[in-house]
Amino acid sequence: MREIVTVAIVFVFAVKLSAQTPIPLSGLGTRPPVHNSGIPIVEENGDDVTIKCDSTLYDVDVIIRDQFGNVIHRSTQTIGPDETVIYVPSSDGDSEKATIDLYYDRKHLSGYFNE
Repeated sequence: MREIVTVAIVFVFAVKLSAQTPIPLSGLGTRPPVHNSGIPIVEENGDDVTIKCDSTLYDVDVIIRDQFGNVIHRSTQTIGPDETVIYVPSSDGDSEKATIDLYYDRKHLSGYFNE
């Protein structure tokens, strides 16, 4: 019985480690939101950046910069409940994803990737 409990705990811990990493976004120049409705959720999993939102947002400019401030990804996306996945490959340590900026409906949200 003890072995089963130990295996279950190890399994849960391993699944937790392989989960996507959430990227907290903060509004710039706007009041902080009271709830998350209409605010995109950004997660990182290796080279994939996943963005989703409980409502549909059109013409969202997505800009990802490296640690030097250089733009390494720029696109315009429609973001909704279905996940939007953006592939941003690593470049062998020369430049890594550092920040993400989302511009839509006269709003600017910014977040930092964990190193």
